[in-house]
Amino acid sequence: MKHLTRVVLVLILFVAQSAWAGRGQERLDFFFQNVVTLKADFSQLVTDEGGEVVQEASGTMKLLRPGRFRWDYDTPFKQTIVSDGQFLWVYDEELAQATVKEIGAALGATPIMLLSEIRPVEEDFTIIEETAEGDLDWVELVPKMKDTDFRRIRFGLDSEGMKQMVLFDQFGQKTVITFADMKVNEEVAPSSFRFEVPPGVDLINAQ
Repeated sequence: MKHLTRVVLVLILFVAQSAWAGRGQERLDFFFQNVVTLKADFSQLVTDEGGEVVQEASGTMKLLRPGRFRWDYDTPFKQTIVSDGQFLWVYDEELAQATVKEIGAALGATPIMLLSEIRPVEEDFTIIEETAEGDLDWVELVPKMKDTDFRRIRFGLDSEGMKQMVLFDQFGQKTVITFADMKVNEEVAPSSFRFEVPPGVDLINAQ
């Protein structure tokens, strides 16, 4: 399940502010610059370097900017990843275990620090406009740092917003995340991003 957690932390969510952009990047810019809340279903497929499926997962996600997000995995087993803007919680229902870490320590050295809009994406990524495929325009982000989990990340967008993300890691694995039933800027209760440790669950403070 560590892979699922790592993927979520990397993909939540980039704020691009480039002076120049093609249509794909314009859509990415517009989408994130105007998103305050976001709710969606997602499916996640991981393949190895030979193209074999090694993991399938699905669930729901919520976002309330700045800094609050929640991913609830329903399959293949229950896991919740939630940030209240100050702390990041990861709860594994099957293991009856939760971990907590201060959000800056959890995200400060990763691309996810962009979630809090600390600095423009161009400082950490090279942005590449790609050719449209079908109904989607594509943008690729390549990390400038060498010691990141992912070699590159692709965003597929249409006129309604983000539809797909494809992440390529350092081990040759590819993760495809597809969003459905996406709702933008609808009311999301702040209480959705508060986590209380269930009775009988071990808490690990990962400070």
